[in-house]
Amino acid sequence: MKFKRLVTAVAFETNALGEKNQIKGLATALTKAKSPSHKAVYALNRNMFIKNITPRSLRRSDYETDKTFEEDIFLCLDNYFRHHLLIPRIFITAYIQAEKENAAVNADELCRLIKKYYQIRQMGRILTVVMTSGFGVYKYADIVNTPYHMLSEKELSEVKKNADKFFISSGIIHNMTKTFIRQKWGQKRLQQFASRYNNGNKNIIICLGGTTQNNDIIMGTDEINTILERCRKLKNKGFNVIIISGPRTPNEICDYLYEQDIDFYNGKKIAADDEERKNWRIYSGKYEYEFAEFSKKYGNIYPGILGLKNTLAVHTFDSFAVCETASSGIPSAICSDVKINKERRSDCYRLRNALISDNYAIDFADYNGACAPDELCLKILPNVNRVLAEIIIKKMENLTQT
Repeated sequence: MKFKRLVTAVAFETNALGEKNQIKGLATALTKAKSPSHKAVYALNRNMFIKNITPRSLRRSDYETDKTFEEDIFLCLDNYFRHHLLIPRIFITAYIQAEKENAAVNADELCRLIKKYYQIRQMGRILTVVMTSGFGVYKYADIVNTPYHMLSEKELSEVKKNADKFFISSGIIHNMTKTFIRQKWGQKRLQQFASRYNNGNKNIIICLGGTTQNNDIIMGTDEINTILERCRKLKNKGFNVIIISGPRTPNEICDYLYEQDIDFYNGKKIAADDEERKNWRIYSGKYEYEFAEFSKKYGNIYPGILGLKNTLAVHTFDSFAVCETASSGIPSAICSDVKINKERRSDCYRLRNALISDNYAIDFADYNGACAPDELCLKILPNVNRVLAEIIIKKMENLTQT
């Protein structure tokens, strides 16, 4: 009987770390939320990700016909259910911004085929959820999370007309909490590494975003030198300054920073073979050996290093990861020293402006170190995961009653 009460979520596998963390973060939030009727118990799957066993990406825009796309989706689902007896009742997918005008269509088509599969296989009903979406027309998604910064004023007005389907959030879904940071911070090897910074000084941790494939966002040496200049001034005032690269940080920028007089640590996965060296999100540069040796000894120091006392986490404004630290109670700053096409990526500007104006973060350009990070008195960004989880559970309750 208890087994029948379990409600789990499912999603297609993804190689995008940010997207995967969002899915995990929402699924975890579901397990912590309470079911009003107590008729359901929300639990995590042992493996909630459906493997892609086809040679193609599972995006409708990459297929010529609905039929071939459906065949591949059903093939992956059949393979998943051969290995999983429990039938998930929630399907989660993400709006992939890089897909531009196809992003909403691709997400909605996945929702459509999930529902069709369940209907044909007589598996009951499934609730479909799209995370972190820009504006789009959704027919098959039951719940769509649309962060405020991803909508123009006109789009915001349109979305508000359909409040039953759309949840407008401040910030994005993520998989970080203060507890998670403490757990990472407590690891012995991280403590060994961090001992060099436990010197009583205040800390600045620069979390880099990076360039996009379509060059809507560019991080070059000119931008990095501006960041380095700010860092050196703070270092001269007695701050510990740490720079950590992200998945989109160009390899040449990682190499350049490693050669400077500031503590730089690679946060990208390191290429293990020639095939991985073709992936721009995986590091392959002059310092593969050095970065690999560091990783073997200490692992990825982010986000555990955020456990340092009196720390300001600084994110370049092309990265939405500022929402992670701002909602985890870590004093946060936004650095605008990245070239971003304002017409095509106005969302980056809107997020930066909203977080700073609402006192969830400060502008790094305005920070001179006179005030310690712990004295900034910033507000904590609302937890999007928790609110969306509550909306999903409420919708689930309504589904079971119809």
